[in-house]
Amino acid sequence: YWSLEQAKLGKGVEKPLARHVVLVTGGGGAPLRPVTDPPRPFSVKAAAVPLHFWLPATYAEAPGPVAALFAIMLGLKLLELRARRDHRVVAILLGFLAVVVLLFDQSIAIACYLAVLVLGAVAILVDLNGGLGDNGWGRSLRLAGRISLEAVPIALALFVLFPRLGAPLWNLGVEKETGTVGMSDRLEPGAVSELVIDGELAFRVRFDRAPPATERLYWRGLVLWAPGETGWSAGIDPDSIKDGSPMIEAGDWIDYEVILEPSRRRWMFALDLPTNRPQGSTLSQDFQLRADRPIDSPKRYRLRSVLTYRTPETSETLKRYALRLPANVTPRMRTLADRWRQGATNDWDVVQAGLAHFHRESFFYTLLPPRLGANPMDEFLFETRSGFCEHYASSFALLMRIAGIPSRIVLGYLGGEQNRIGGYTMVWQSDAHAWVEVLIEGRGWVRVDPTSAVAAERIDNRSATQLLQSGTSVRFELGSDSLFVQALRQARNLADSLNAAWQYWVLDFDVDRQRSMLDWIGLRAYGETAHILLMTGTLGLILALTLAALVRRDDRSDPVQRSYELFCRRLARVGIPRHPDEGPRDYCQRIGKIRPDLTDSATRILTLYINERYAGNRSPDGHRSLARLVRKFQPARHPRLTPRG
Repeated sequence: YWSLEQAKLGKGVEKPLARHVVLVTGGGGAPLRPVTDPPRPFSVKAAAVPLHFWLPATYAEAPGPVAALFAIMLGLKLLELRARRDHRVVAILLGFLAVVVLLFDQSIAIACYLAVLVLGAVAILVDLNGGLGDNGWGRSLRLAGRISLEAVPIALALFVLFPRLGAPLWNLGVEKETGTVGMSDRLEPGAVSELVIDGELAFRVRFDRAPPATERLYWRGLVLWAPGETGWSAGIDPDSIKDGSPMIEAGDWIDYEVILEPSRRRWMFALDLPTNRPQGSTLSQDFQLRADRPIDSPKRYRLRSVLTYRTPETSETLKRYALRLPANVTPRMRTLADRWRQGATNDWDVVQAGLAHFHRESFFYTLLPPRLGANPMDEFLFETRSGFCEHYASSFALLMRIAGIPSRIVLGYLGGEQNRIGGYTMVWQSDAHAWVEVLIEGRGWVRVDPTSAVAAERIDNRSATQLLQSGTSVRFELGSDSLFVQALRQARNLADSLNAAWQYWVLDFDVDRQRSMLDWIGLRAYGETAHILLMTGTLGLILALTLAALVRRDDRSDPVQRSYELFCRRLARVGIPRHPDEGPRDYCQRIGKIRPDLTDSATRILTLYINERYAGNRSPDGHRSLARLVRKFQPARHPRLTPRG
């Protein structure tokens, strides 16, 4: 937070700046008592010496210690406000503090909040430089707002035209300690259900045409090959196989753009199955998309996927790898898989038998499954029979391998929410899902979702709400059709659309976007010289227009001057115009010579005008009194004759 106390100033200042105390914090405002005897500067600085040793141990990465030290020293500075200069220094430092905040968070909410704080700092500077007088803080805020608006065109021109570097100039290694909650590279009981109760956004998708049906939106992420005693892991390093295998058959193409939220991890998500890889990423043979470096900022990339496909045959090495079993396979697991195999004529019949088993038997879908022991898959299949998608995918893939069918697990997301305001699809962490791919002869890798085989009457929809009792945040499903719920949904979509627009037009405006803009203008071929000339010419034009507006903004904006000009115009209509080189006193004398009947009213008006305009003792009601006298001043074209006797 930052605060500025309005107290009585020290020697050399005739009166306090204002009657109010300004306190701007994240939690609200409250009055502060004036500090009439602040501590000596040496005591304040000495109190901050231990911070040099404590901050580096508390903040691991620069510029965390520097930013924290700057904020604390600014707070301590408030304890030694003595003269006008101290207040002015604090107000200026508040602007630097706003810039420091942007090093750590550049969201639109923070930007709007900081804009309000900076406006307050400018208003304080206006007050400190005599912009308020005794007219209250409203006029200072209006003047600060006008100054800020006049600076907007220059700021926009610099933002759009200033040559950009490949990396931000302020990239000082600032990273959050933890990224957005995302998927792990291991699948264990409870791993996906933790994501489902998380209300964070995973990514946004903008399709080039109408999006597919929700049940076809399988967003492919990690591929797990290696089963363990308690869960699954990747096993194969996807980087060892760079290029994805071409598909034998592909249809139902769709192009789209993904805006992926930061996760501090390398995997990217694509609609099943992707056919290309964006720049700075690799596409492995198992169609797993991975970035070349961890994603620590929103990443935008374009993809093309196919919704119907047939993958080619897999190498014998991968087939053997996809049949490996953990050491804790139990006899009853083998018995169940053998029973499926005995009643089938081919591998696909075995798959259908497994799905029918989950549908027919008493398996329940819940986010609060019972705790499992050392052999979770065996206990789930034959004892608890309650679990989430990771339970069904892990057990089904393991049973397929026992039956001799190569299998692997895919982690990703299923579905998405349409944002009709922004025209894109929102995929939340709560859409996290796990499914299985089996290798079928003549068809390649086929997607199988064993979770969908659970009967609808055995799905527990209350488990997510029960998790709230433990303090876990959850994104409520707005499934009702009431007007209130529809209003909430529209408000949420509007807020996310604003965030997406801020991300696209502001945060993602990089060197490539700037070059594309120059190409559209037609200046790219002329090199950097044309770019610099365009920037300087635009800034020069803006400054010239601003200067012209300031020159034309003469004293007509002053209510006192406006009243005086109205007075002069009314006299000009009766034949007494004011000469260009004539001051108000000379004008008053000439009016008395020409029209003695107007002497008294003209003297009152011009005396008040001189006091308000030049004497420096302007009162709050002076200009109103002057305006009232001028409105009543209605001179006749000819003097009125006084009747005799």
